[in-house]
Amino acid sequence: MPEPLDPEKFHIITDKKKFKVMLISILLMLLVLPPIFLIYYRFSINRPSQIDKEITFEIRDGQSISETAQLLSREGAVNSEFLFTLYVFLNNYDKNIQAGVYKIPAGTSIVRLVSMFQHGVNDVTITFLEGWRVEEFAREASKNLDKIDYTDFLNLASGQEGYLFPDTYIVNKDINEDGLLELLSTTFENKTKDELSVEKLKAAGLTKEEAVIFASILEREVYKEEDRPVVAGILIKRYREGMKIDADATTQYAVAQQKICGEIQKASCIPPMEDFYELDWWPSELTIEDINNSSPYNTRKNVGLPPAPISNPGLESIRAVLNYQNTGFYYYLTDKFGNAYYATTLEEHNANVAKYLTD
Repeated sequence: MPEPLDPEKFHIITDKKKFKVMLISILLMLLVLPPIFLIYYRFSINRPSQIDKEITFEIRDGQSISETAQLLSREGAVNSEFLFTLYVFLNNYDKNIQAGVYKIPAGTSIVRLVSMFQHGVNDVTITFLEGWRVEEFAREASKNLDKIDYTDFLNLASGQEGYLFPDTYIVNKDINEDGLLELLSTTFENKTKDELSVEKLKAAGLTKEEAVIFASILEREVYKEEDRPVVAGILIKRYREGMKIDADATTQYAVAQQKICGEIQKASCIPPMEDFYELDWWPSELTIEDINNSSPYNTRKNVGLPPAPISNPGLESIRAVLNYQNTGFYYYLTDKFGNAYYATTLEEHNANVAKYLTD
């Protein structure tokens, strides 16, 4: 009978070593897998659903969370039954889900969906987009909320352009114009209080009004987040050096405003609701006549800033203005794909126009 091999001389995996390897493997899995799952979980519950249209969904009295998850998955309103159920039970939301018939917007995440189910059918989810004019806010509010009158909203919102925070809100379906405007303006103050602090404004060399006006222009001028600090720096530099800002978005605002008011210098005017969809609020094709529009909002014609914001900017545009980049550029343009191109001289800019904007 052959003698057993000496483990000290040969690479023999003994039972003791096998146990040690297995134990280390288990410990590694216990250390590595939970953080990976946590990252996946947090990403997944905030990821928009794959459904591309609004659906009507009913939760019946006594309906279980697992049944609700199955029905939601069948409708395509959640990406994972398991994650929906896990999110509800981990946060003890199962007792708060209310029966009712819900309108679920396209692309609603699990987090927002559960929030909607907790508020019940007396609440409405409404989204106001970054860069919208106050008239666009009024249209969306009056379309989705029974107690909001389009004209009354605009009358009450006079002078608040730029200071209504664009976001997705869950509001009571019976909210009125005063209540909604207070929510929008209070949210703006709360969301921007750190960015528009005295210290940050002083560091950027801007007043609060200047910062919001620049952000409202930037929101309409630039598509990509990484380009915003660069373009903000160009706009601010041109302003400080006494040059025309030359932002097309201000001309677009002025042209649309003139079509509404007739005389742009009027303090305020309201387009009839029936004309709303007929009006191009941000005309992309500007004529020589448009560029020479005498409106004080038109920075293609006038030196300096518009007298007020031209849209309601989001937080990223406000941050970009307060953290603008100093570069050697004086000119920029964005092509139809949202790509930005920069130039130091007018000749370089004209070459970019010929290359990227000429069909």
